[in-house]
Amino acid sequence: MRLVFEKVSDSEGSSFAFHRGGQELFDCPYHMHPEVEILHIITGQGLLVVGDHVGRFAPGDLVLLGGGLPHILRTDDAAPGQDTPPELRYVQFRPADFGERFWDLREMQPAARLLTQGSRGLRFDHEATGQALALLDRMWAASGSARLLRMIEVLGTLAGAAQWLPMASLGYAPKVTHRDSERLNRAMSYISDHLTDTLTLDAVAAQAGLSRQAFSRFFHRLVGMSYLDYVLSLRLSLARRCLLESEKGVAEIAFQVGFNNLSNFNRQFRKVMGTAPRSFRATVPGYAASPVSSRATARRSSAMDPLVTTSTPPSWAASATRGSEVT
Repeated sequence: MRLVFEKVSDSEGSSFAFHRGGQELFDCPYHMHPEVEILHIITGQGLLVVGDHVGRFAPGDLVLLGGGLPHILRTDDAAPGQDTPPELRYVQFRPADFGERFWDLREMQPAARLLTQGSRGLRFDHEATGQALALLDRMWAASGSARLLRMIEVLGTLAGAAQWLPMASLGYAPKVTHRDSERLNRAMSYISDHLTDTLTLDAVAAQAGLSRQAFSRFFHRLVGMSYLDYVLSLRLSLARRCLLESEKGVAEIAFQVGFNNLSNFNRQFRKVMGTAPRSFRATVPGYAASPVSSRATARRSSAMDPLVTTSTPPSWAASATRGSEVT
């Protein structure tokens, strides 16, 4: 899936960001940012991917995400008769803004250890979560220095939790710098803009300012899949949408989404979907009810879709799934 570098803006009148919102906050792509994030799920449930961890989120969950840790939240489809919209709130801050010596203070060393462990993403025991949420309520109502003090209190409370549950595996180490993110985004944008054209590794690598070999290693390290697999997944995602939302023939769609060989398209589609394109289309009644409005719209949507559907475990508390590759 596409990894997006998010540029976080501080909230007005504050040295850190704090926001509350609905579905638009769950619709963000697989992304990362250098800020530490404390995330509270108010309503809604769905898929949670943090690094190489695949799990679930539910109302009341509180999560701490270290800076540079890729993550995504995807809400489940609403059940019939369920009209409560999803909602969350979060705090984002840069530890460096406090100065290095701040975290060396004896009083702040537990919080410093917390932030170090947060590089894997953390969940907390019920008692610490309840205490931290009460402090978040007070922080939201405060202003000025009082708000900053409440945020530090939240860190202290979480640092004193009886149990931390790391999410990403111990061996997961993204090591993504701002420069890496900018390079990756330039390459991703070029791929999206030229997805249905003739894409060459040389051209994409040039966008990142790297050689073919260096870019291949770079891309796999950051995205967790090869460049060729990524392009193939995007094109197949776009092909599925075209099959369902247009009446075009399979051959026309194959060439439209960037394949130059119908046999290869059919083979790759069957390999990923387990069925031929015509059979896939036939399993969905009324597939042509909503034609694709434009190639650009389809391209943008395909880039936001998960590339491979991954089964989700029932609950993080019941079982933590680590080391699963999500692409």
